[in-house]
Amino acid sequence: MQHTSARRNEEEGRGRTATAVAIARQGYESRDFSALPILANARQDAGCDSADVLQHCRDPNAAHVRGCWVVDLVLGKG
Repeated sequence: MQHTSARRNEEEGRGRTATAVAIARQGYESRDFSALPILANARQDAGCDSADVLQHCRDPNAAHVRGCWVVDLVLGKG
């Protein structure tokens, strides 16, 4: 899914907490993205209301790999 720069900048600030960063970093470094539903919960609890972000993290059929746009968004990559 492609996101415009403005939308990515808007989404980046919402729910980007130390907890969310730690979950994303652990998945990125271990290449085990099974905690992405927990990342969605952490971001939602911190104010993220982006349906695209939350649905992607919770979708068991989504491609969760290094380069995942949500993980990159949380980690400030890209």
